[in-house]
Amino acid sequence: MADDKTNNGADGLAEGPDGDMPMSFFDHLAELRKRIARAFAALLLGAMICYAYVDAITGFMWIPFGEAWRSLGKAGDPVLLNLSALDVILTDIWVALFAGLFIAAPVVFYQLWMFIAPGLYAKEKRLVVPFVMTSAVMFVAGAAFCYYVVLPIATEFFLSYADNKATVGGVSVQTAYTYADYASYVMKILLGFGLMFEMPLGVFFLAKAGVVTHLSLLKHWKIALLLITIASAVLTPPDPVTIWLMGVPMTALYFISVGVAYVVSKPAVAAMRKLEAELAAQPADDDDDD
Repeated sequence: MADDKTNNGADGLAEGPDGDMPMSFFDHLAELRKRIARAFAALLLGAMICYAYVDAITGFMWIPFGEAWRSLGKAGDPVLLNLSALDVILTDIWVALFAGLFIAAPVVFYQLWMFIAPGLYAKEKRLVVPFVMTSAVMFVAGAAFCYYVVLPIATEFFLSYADNKATVGGVSVQTAYTYADYASYVMKILLGFGLMFEMPLGVFFLAKAGVVTHLSLLKHWKIALLLITIASAVLTPPDPVTIWLMGVPMTALYFISVGVAYVVSKPAVAAMRKLEAELAAQPADDDDDD
């Protein structure tokens, strides 16, 4: 009987959540392909919508450049050069795809959720709407923070630094700002900040699943800072200013995530400590009875 109970318990643990069916490696690949295809279809639809308004979108992206230009007192109107007609077409397509990502964000995050949902318990699956909506909102919030706070500072720094190099060794140096390069710079930094703002949400679900706690995050904070520095260098243009402008908020978000993990894991930690105290007191109670 004891063996049967032990085996049944082991089988129960192996079965996982109710309705969870074992999937082979190729089944997982097929499911992943389906989710990626649907997310990509949503992205293309969003890009098609945004391409109709690409001039307005690019005009919105150029605002920080124009403000930095005028703030530095540069002569004439702000100028962005096109090196070829193909650059304009390709840049507009990339801008439309980038803007379409914001429209498609709820669908993209929903497909991500549906890929991991089969391995979740019923009570965890009910978090689908909060997950999708919060993910989309945090992604947009990160990009908005970058656009209104970080991008103006970084752009003005780049322009002022180039002005200081107007003459080098008696040689006049003229800096050309191209349409394609500036668009690439803006999209890369906005995307980086959008992804960065997903950190607290990711930690919330990891803490909910018991993968991390506030104690484990605090224990490995030095490693986290190293990873933050590397991520900042990858997700932004490779210069110290934008790396610093991303690294500082990302560090702040990391410690906010520690607070999130504390709130989420506090009941579990308290319950564990209570159980440990009860188990520690059990032998003493037995001795008193004897």
